[in-house]
Amino acid sequence: MKLATLLAVLLAFACLPRLTKFRSSVSNCTKVTIEQGNVSCDGKLMATIECYRPRQQTCGMLAVLYPDGERVFLYEPPQGADEWAERPQVAEDGSFIWFKRSESHAGNWESYEMDTGVLNEADVRSVLDQESRHGARPLWTLPEAKKETIQ
Repeated sequence: MKLATLLAVLLAFACLPRLTKFRSSVSNCTKVTIEQGNVSCDGKLMATIECYRPRQQTCGMLAVLYPDGERVFLYEPPQGADEWAERPQVAEDGSFIWFKRSESHAGNWESYEMDTGVLNEADVRSVLDQESRHGARPLWTLPEAKKETIQ
């Protein structure tokens, strides 16, 4: 019975919406620093969080650039749409990024796990729990990411 449960858990994990490959970056850190969107682990850059067109607690687009050159867009509205990532935040330990889609229902949030590359929908209670356990910093205060930096 235990083997069946383990297989079910592994299968469920494999089916999660993954935006990028697994990276064992921040979960193995003794000291995480976050400065100007750069997430470093023990002094080594692990990712750069990019906020495009920041304004009043929003980012027009939200992305994570990894040192290997891969850029993962967490939020990118359709061209010409007046939509944005609301209240984007990063955990103080660099483990999660949270934001609301402006076009989503009132209670829906997105939660991106930096190590696993998994983007999940989360309810308000889950986000508040993660914030209380991991701390949070706003991302709309970052310097504006430039479109010409998109590879």
